[in-house]
Amino acid sequence: MVMADATTVSVMLAEPAATRELGARLAAVCEPGTVILLRGPLGAGKTTLVDGFVKALGAQAATSPTFVIAHSHEGGRHPVWHLDLYRMESERQVAELDLSQYLSETAITLCEWPERAFNFWASDALDIELTIEGVARRAFLKAGGPRSRSLLEALQRKRT
Repeated sequence: MVMADATTVSVMLAEPAATRELGARLAAVCEPGTVILLRGPLGAGKTTLVDGFVKALGAQAATSPTFVIAHSHEGGRHPVWHLDLYRMESERQVAELDLSQYLSETAITLCEWPERAFNFWASDALDIELTIEGVARRAFLKAGGPRSRSLLEALQRKRT
């Protein structure tokens, strides 16, 4: 894990297991009310990261919610909403989803393809960009406000 500055961390992910491990490490430091935005091309590992996250909380395995838009993962340490906005093509479609129903101070929200929500997200969300580098992946974690900065700091402390 490499800290680029106070608000950005870069993590090399050599294999899917490393992506799940990053998800598990994030789950260990997240509290309800956290919003994590997952960006990157198809196949970059967004759902794999969510799978590691929800399993670390004690919930069932994650699958892509592309066709149902939202999955609720309960039964773990914290409830989790996993959203996938890949199929959203217009501002109207996003508005009809009423995304605010998936944001709660009692649950953690992870969203794939958040850019389809046209500036819906609060600036305090943790933004994770996953890139494909050959057979490996790289995650760039960026904090946008106090809550997400605290999350990155906790993740760094947990790593050492």
